[in-house]
Amino acid sequence: MKVLLVTGKLAEETVKTHATQQKNFETEVAVLNYPVAAFLNSETIIAGLKNCNLKNIDMIITPGLSYGNTQIITDNLGVPTFKGPKYAADIPVILEEYDKIQLSTTIPACVLLQKVLSERALKEIEKAEQNHKELSKQPDSSMVIKNLVINKNLPMRVMAEIVDAALMDNEEIQCLAKNFVTQGAHIIDVGMLAGKSDPENAKRIVKAVKAVVDVPVSIDTLDPEEIQAAVCAGVDMILSLDAGNIDKLATFATDIPVVIIPTNQREGYFPKKASERVPLIEELILKAQKFGFKKILADLILEPTNVLESFIAFKNFSVKHPDIPLFVGVANVTELFDADSVGINALLSMLSAEVNANIMLATEKSIKAKGTIREEVTAAKMMYLAKKRASVPKDLGIDLLVLKDKRSREEPYDTALEKESNLTFATDETVSSYLDSVGMFKINLDRKNNDIVASMFTDVSMDKPLNIIKGKTAKAVYTKIVQLGLVTRLDHAAYLGSELEKADIALKTGKEYIQDTCLFEKNTC
Repeated sequence: MKVLLVTGKLAEETVKTHATQQKNFETEVAVLNYPVAAFLNSETIIAGLKNCNLKNIDMIITPGLSYGNTQIITDNLGVPTFKGPKYAADIPVILEEYDKIQLSTTIPACVLLQKVLSERALKEIEKAEQNHKELSKQPDSSMVIKNLVINKNLPMRVMAEIVDAALMDNEEIQCLAKNFVTQGAHIIDVGMLAGKSDPENAKRIVKAVKAVVDVPVSIDTLDPEEIQAAVCAGVDMILSLDAGNIDKLATFATDIPVVIIPTNQREGYFPKKASERVPLIEELILKAQKFGFKKILADLILEPTNVLESFIAFKNFSVKHPDIPLFVGVANVTELFDADSVGINALLSMLSAEVNANIMLATEKSIKAKGTIREEVTAAKMMYLAKKRASVPKDLGIDLLVLKDKRSREEPYDTALEKESNLTFATDETVSSYLDSVGMFKINLDRKNNDIVASMFTDVSMDKPLNIIKGKTAKAVYTKIVQLGLVTRLDHAAYLGSELEKADIALKTGKEYIQDTCLFEKNTC
């Protein structure tokens, strides 16, 4: 097939370069008399191609950002015409994957391809999850915690801990539990306070969580009295059992799934070396089995200052005991590492998958760890797909790319344009004060409802705003401000657009937003 790629003058060389990076189609580039491809529409494309020889052209692909339905072009020129990608860099991918997508006359091809790849990935996971009933019948390789199947042939499960739940009221606990489940958490863990036994509080917390979510609920404590109270409240899992509490737990908790750790917290003992951890946890597991514990998971403990040795312990244990599910406290590292959580969680999830882990712990106690639950859930799906396909976690249809892109789609800037144009260098000193006669705006984020908030004051002495505009995106908010006539100066409008876009990025990434302050440090606004 021969494909005609339509573009504008500025993107000519870029389109030609990318078109040659695939071998499936013979291509020809039609450069219309418009500088920017996005300025094109169905009518201008028809006009631009009407005198072209289209006899040997099998398909026309228009710029993804061009306006209009390409069916009009097909009807006028007699050649099937479809929307291409928004960015020239995606042309080779679209043409190479042509047989996997049905190109559209209205939707850019890159959107379709991403949707197809994402849907395909999610269907693979959905199909595996639908087989959980069959997997649950394999007692040697599966464990069922309430209604959740734990199996190495399924994606790793994510346990989300409500840290210091003992200090919260029911409303706050329930709000967090529901939010964590919405983010994809498979298990909700309630954290008690170390060094203080509070069984009645444990019972209250477990009941509060179970009242609002249908996923398994676990209790995070070593205190036998708190654990017993949680069991009475219907807790589904115990985190954790060790040498210091196993005897007491054996009197009331043998039917509850337990996570065993290689410690004796009562005596303050925890082996640092993998060669010591594995024998200790094996000894504890054997003892628990003799006591009659039926559902046992092993946590070799992921130490934030001894990560490699910790994973060696996990790996060595997994090789010796492939049928005992593994629990990895990923959050132990994420919370104590001053780096963006998305990359840390992705890498730790990969390491967890390599040791055949079944459950990962996620916490969002610190500001920098916000989003960890969603990140671990996505990473678990990625690792499942990569393992299933025997590939690296790349080109899976789902990803954890947040602040960086997989490939560059920027159109290169041609400095030669400056020779025939009036060139002006802008500096911060040229910025005005933005004093608008209509009023001024205070920009905030409503994190609870995921909204951008623009509060308008007509006077600096006002205690309350005259108008409050809320929206999910910067565009929604500034469009409404303009529609309501709440801005009259161009410089003020430009300022609002800039601040609202910063707020939008902060809302999406979890960065803090402070008006008139750079969003990113290192002198990068």
